[in-house]
Amino acid sequence: MSVPYQRISTATVSDVIYYDPAAERRAAQMQVDWNNYFTTSSSLILLQMEFGWWQQYCDNVIGANYYSNLPNGQLISAFNPSLLIKNSITLVRLDTFKAIEIFYSSLVSDTSNVNSVDTANYQHALQRYEKEWESATQLSNWYDLYQLAPNGPTTKLEENWQVDPDYMNGSRRFF
Repeated sequence: MSVPYQRISTATVSDVIYYDPAAERRAAQMQVDWNNYFTTSSSLILLQMEFGWWQQYCDNVIGANYYSNLPNGQLISAFNPSLLIKNSITLVRLDTFKAIEIFYSSLVSDTSNVNSVDTANYQHALQRYEKEWESATQLSNWYDLYQLAPNGPTTKLEENWQVDPDYMNGSRRFF
């Protein structure tokens, strides 16, 4: 990754309690520290953003570039995690669902603790995260490319351009 680690959102344990109280109850039984799971989830999501979402975003947004140069001339990804709007509900949900998925995956990978309830919860958490990721990539309004926050990074029209990859090049009509 071309940038140092940082959290992608302001998600906390209260978000886990809100979105999946059963996961928090299970974690409380085991005296789990959610910060470890949020750290891991942010790291994985940053990689997914930089090497998956960023290319699609650059294709759909005027002014976004795939790469940038360091002062020494080295070419790196232009994705900048510091431009993420960390209090965006989309990123909070994404971070929370990934942390829950990682929590359950750690439970089902422990062979001394495998049970059908944790396995079913893991499958559900995985599906929930994948749906949230798909929604987040379609919306893409949580990256402040032009640094316009707190008013928000995009207008509704720009959001529609980002959601529709064929808007500028493909079957859509220009107006």
